[in-house]
Parts: sequence; structure tokens; C-alpha cells
Amino acid sequence: MATARKPISRPSRPARRWPLVVGVLAVAAIGVGAGAFALQQAAEGPTAQADAQEGRVTLMAVGDNLTNEVLGAYADSCAGGMGDGDYDYRPLYEAVKPYIEAADLAYVCQEVHLDDDLGPKGYPSFNATSQMADALVDTGFDLVAGASNHCYDWASYGAVEHSRQTFDESPLAYTGTATSQEQADELVTVERNGIRFAFLAYTYGVNGYAADDLPPYAVNLMDEDRIRTDVQRAHEQADVVLVGMHWGTENTHELDAEQQRYAQLLADLDVDVVLGSHPHVIQPLQWVEGAGGNQTLVAYSMGNFISDHETPALKNELGGMLGCAFVRDGDDVRVEDVQWWPLVNHTEGGQYRVYTLSDYTVKLAESNEALAGVHLPLEALRSLDREVMGKEFRIND
Repeated sequence: MATARKPISRPSRPARRWPLVVGVLAVAAIGVGAGAFALQQAAEGPTAQADAQEGRVTLMAVGDNLTNEVLGAYADSCAGGMGDGDYDYRPLYEAVKPYIEAADLAYVCQEVHLDDDLGPKGYPSFNATSQMADALVDTGFDLVAGASNHCYDWASYGAVEHSRQTFDESPLAYTGTATSQEQADELVTVERNGIRFAFLAYTYGVNGYAADDLPPYAVNLMDEDRIRTDVQRAHEQADVVLVGMHWGTENTHELDAEQQRYAQLLADLDVDVVLGSHPHVIQPLQWVEGAGGNQTLVAYSMGNFISDHETPALKNELGGMLGCAFVRDGDDVRVEDVQWWPLVNHTEGGQYRVYTLSDYTVKLAESNEALAGVHLPLEALRSLDREVMGKEFRIND
């Protein structure tokens, strides 16, 4: 049984930003776009910075955090002694940590559940250990979507309960799975800089089980009536509605009919931003017009945040990170400053990292074992990203 939970409404905290005295150096070290949101305010001086903070919130969002037994073994080695039950996943994310920390809110789709007794597991039934939650906190994440096709892989072993308890005992705002109907009915809200966010997440299904096989509260499954009800409640309690959607067809950059149907539904319901995952490749970023004339930002798939494929392919090693800002305008909050950072999964000599493409060098690209045989891999990554994402939004590559 889960222990007593922290309040589901997370308290506000000071905005993250680079210190004024090191701002220029930070940009030089990690790329011009990394601290752009915070540094824009910092350059205007302390007074303007304080004024800008209230009513403005920046978001960074990434796709599937999909660790397996290989990445688990690496985390085991990073913690020191092997096989002692101690895992350190933080090195996987250290190259992108400054980007995540620079935002007021940061989102990730946690593809696999967390259970210490099972230990790290890979395809077809995944698991990570509870130290993953520590790594996500340390990296700077705030919002964790747990609804995925793998979130029920080891349900008969109690992994769903252990995973939910782990997140409830952390400072992370989590949604997507539940251990009771009461917990499933809770609406997760987070406040930053005077703007309140409601956070929802759903999956198209779970592997090996039909919807009727699951307790009705266990997993947030995509259902039109449920989504309508949840979004209506979210609008009543928050200024901004964020929805994580685990959907689409794997290994294709093309959108399927179900994605487009639900994207239109969410736009018609006046959702602000849709954060997509599951295809394991990037898919387009678009504005979708709702029935009321509103514009909903839809990231159909941000690809893999971190992963390890037995048979690597360039399209699976390329992920993405969405950045945007929410700005209060009277009673309304608008989405602006939409940007995209391509991400690269790097494998070299038994070590694993995720990098932004803007920080990725020719030397790193040529030493990436997952891209062996790809001609001019850095150029190939950049070309594929631009082909899929188009020219509507700023791409930091």
C-alpha cells in the first residue's frame, strides 16, 4: 500500500534562471538557446527581471524516458560497486541538465515504471529502479507523465504501486497511473509566477492487456468522454491546461488518424499545449485551431529522450525538446516564444548520454556507435530534424 501522499497541488517556487554574473559564460558553454528565456530578463536588469517574472512561465518538455537493462547496468556502474542495488542515472542527462534547469517548468514522459525488487528490465517488459526519480529531480524536471503502453508491464509484481508511491514521495508532480479511484480522480495542479497549470496524461493502451483487464482507476486510458470531463475540470481550476498524450504509430514520422482526431478534440476543448510521445521518433510540431478559434500547440512526438536500441537507427537516436513561454495577458494566458531543440542519444565505449544537437560536435557524432555507418552523421541528424519539423518554429540546431 502507498504511504500518505504529498499534497497534489504543488507549491510555487522561485523561477530558475542563470546568475547575472555568469550568464554570458553559460550561454557560450551550452549553446545560445539554453538560457534564452531567463537571460532575456537578466539582460534587462534586476527591476525588469522581477517585473517579468510574475505572469511569465517557461516550459521545457521532452519525450520518452525509456531505460532498459543496458542503461540500468550503466547506472549501476556510475553508482560505484556493481550489483549492490545502487543506481545513479544522473550521468545520462548531465549534458542537457542546464537546459532543463533553465526553465520554470520541465516535463518528461516516464515510459517505464520504477520497482527496486525487479531491478532494471528491457524489452518487452521494462522497469527502472526508484533512483530514477532522484535523477529526474536532480536534472530539474517538475512534471512526470506516467501513462504509457509500458506502465503496466509488471503489474502482477506490484510495480505499479511501488512506482506510484516513489513518485508521490518525491517533489515531482506525477499523473497517469493510480492505485485507487480517489487517486485517479485527483487533478494535478502546479503554480509558477502567478500562473496555475493543470496537468493531465493519457495513453492509447497498455501492452498485453485490454482495458477491461485493468482496474478502472489504474491507468489513464485515452477515452473521449473522460478527456472532456477532465479538461473541463482543469479549466475550472487552472489558467493553463497541459496534456501528455502517449499515442501514434511507432517508427514513423507521419501522423495517424487517431492522433489527428484527438489533437482536434483537445484543441476544441481549448487545451493550451499537447505533449506527445510513443512513436520513438520525432513528429511535427503544429498549431491546431480549435472550434472557438483558439490555437493549441501540439507536439505530436518528441521522440526518445533516452533509450538504447538493440538495432540502432538514426531516426530513433534523434529526439527533441520543446520550449515555450506562457505569458499572462489580463485574464488570459497566451503561448509564445515556441522553440525546438533537437536531441541526440549518444553511445560510446559503454557510456550513454543525451545531448542537444546544438552542442553535438562532429567528433562526438563520428564516435557515436549507434550511428556507425551513417555518412556525415551530424549533417544527417540535422537534415532529418529539419525535414520533419519544417520552418514554422525556431530550431536550435
